[in-house]
Amino acid sequence: MAAIDFSGTWRTTAARDDVWRVVADLTTWPQWWPAIDEVEMLAGTPEAPEAARFTFGTPIRPLRIEMAVSAATPGERLDVVTVDGPVRGTGRLDLQDEAAYTAVAFALRLDIRSRLFKPVERLLAGAARGDSQRLRKAGDDLSRLAGGEPGPHDV
Repeated sequence: MAAIDFSGTWRTTAARDDVWRVVADLTTWPQWWPAIDEVEMLAGTPEAPEAARFTFGTPIRPLRIEMAVSAATPGERLDVVTVDGPVRGTGRLDLQDEAAYTAVAFALRLDIRSRLFKPVERLLAGAARGDSQRLRKAGDDLSRLAGGEPGPHDV
């Protein structure tokens, strides 16, 4: 199975600290990431104290993935990794100050590991190749949830 890579940058007029509070709080993710229907916080481990089960809406059936924060530098960087589910992958969010915006660079790498979700792989690959409407909406919703207005996104 091939890896599916998503990357881009969202921009917002919200202050960096306000953006950080939103992205670092996994319970807010369904409010700004349109593909996520639900999040349930889980008990973490000493290596990854924050963990959650995310439910994604798909055309086939709900896709449930357990993810954990693998590294965090407050106000700067958040790394997540899947720990259970039919998808394996990693993700990274980097926050940076730009002239008029807070920039949130994102990079996700996913592998579908279950044959039941193999048809979803095509949808994800299409989104990674340029179907950016949902990614733009995520950036817009993240911006507003953090108290700002969306800037020019590169997705």
